[in-house]
Amino acid sequence: MRFARPSKLLLSLGLWAVLAGCGARIPPPLASQVAWDLSFPEVRRQPEAYVGRTVAFGGIVTQIEAADGGYRAVVMELPLDGSRRQRPAVGQPPRGLFIVLIPSQGLSPELRPGAEVTVVGEVLGKGKTSAAEGAEEAPLLEERYIHVWGASWWPRIHIGIWGGIPI
Repeated sequence: MRFARPSKLLLSLGLWAVLAGCGARIPPPLASQVAWDLSFPEVRRQPEAYVGRTVAFGGIVTQIEAADGGYRAVVMELPLDGSRRQRPAVGQPPRGLFIVLIPSQGLSPELRPGAEVTVVGEVLGKGKTSAAEGAEEAPLLEERYIHVWGASWWPRIHIGIWGGIPI
């Protein structure tokens, strides 16, 4: 009976370690194809120069509509957080929009306006957003992988004065 508490503590710590390591991330075979040296501002400036390159962007979905046997999602880009999980850094200012073409069988029920996403896609050039977004030109991607993030269980807190250190 004396040893019940330490074993529960070890079990709890082990479970926490497993859960902490289970955050979704880009599958390794696909991550090795991503041109990590390309930033969103570069691709946004000249999307035609990067046609055929595979990129990874994050952001928040603003619109989804049916288009040519699939779907077209407009995403407000946010930089990825730089962790293994490659989650959008929601505390950062948006840097523009991009468009993702998604095949009809690839549409997740969780993918909706307001959802945080990490997208890996091949640059096709540029497309136009709809009139709802002001019809601006934006990089056009063909989806290779998309992860829809649920509510974050990972703490997003800051310690210190004037913003401090994000954890």
